[in-house]
Amino acid sequence: MSILNEFINSYFLWRDPMIVGAVTGAACGFLGVYVVLRRIIFVSATLTQISSFGVALSFYLAGLGLTMFSALIGPFALSLILTMIAAGFYALKRDFTRISREGVIAFGFLIASGGVIILGDKITSGAHDIATILFGSAVVVDPMDVYLIPAIAAVVFIIHLIYYKDFIFISFDTESARLFKYPVRRLNTLLLITVAIIVAVTTRALGALPVFGLLALPPLASLYLTEKLPLVFVFSVIIGMLSAVLGYFFSFILSIPTGASIAVCASLFFILALLSREIKNSA
Repeated sequence: MSILNEFINSYFLWRDPMIVGAVTGAACGFLGVYVVLRRIIFVSATLTQISSFGVALSFYLAGLGLTMFSALIGPFALSLILTMIAAGFYALKRDFTRISREGVIAFGFLIASGGVIILGDKITSGAHDIATILFGSAVVVDPMDVYLIPAIAAVVFIIHLIYYKDFIFISFDTESARLFKYPVRRLNTLLLITVAIIVAVTTRALGALPVFGLLALPPLASLYLTEKLPLVFVFSVIIGMLSAVLGYFFSFILSIPTGASIAVCASLFFILALLSREIKNSA
């Protein structure tokens, strides 16, 4: 009880990070349904690493004193630009000579991951160490993120509300969509760019590990709970929010890394959903 009272009395420390985490969980949970059902989980993993690379590169360039390019090399701007370029590339370029699409995705993931680690070793500012970029922090959240991330998430949600039927159609019946003259390539690009935008802004705030976990695990858990697509979206959003909130809670009271705590909470929801399906099938 004393731990809970301490947590409540310290609300000024966790309020902003938990708001950002809850919004991130909702946005990633919603978009993650497309990511999982379209079987592009490793595209999302690559995008989170490229976003992390953008953040690390921004800090490195800032350390070199390139102030004249400050508007372009800010963590938000550079991360967003690189992630959107990668998303557009993966959406538009589907055929590669002598190599599978999965191989190109793996290349992007590995080169971005290696770049993050190399740049992290060169970053001199202790406030922006590599562990924070990759795994997130419980208390280091820019106050602007409390307004920026919900605003961007709202815009993305509105886009998906407008194009909901189109995104569903092209995602699960591509051939029929082409037959009916849908702009499949443009819609695919728009869908993946919305994922890239959310990945870019949330990775900068929370880190790559929790963002990838929130994109993949809540939708996977939801698919074990229901087969109705609208409910999959609803459950995924709820599980994403709960994973982030509980992750911050346990991170605070147990003094453990936030990103890992969020990922583990999401994993536990997945395990519970899997067990519930197994129990239901065996009954």
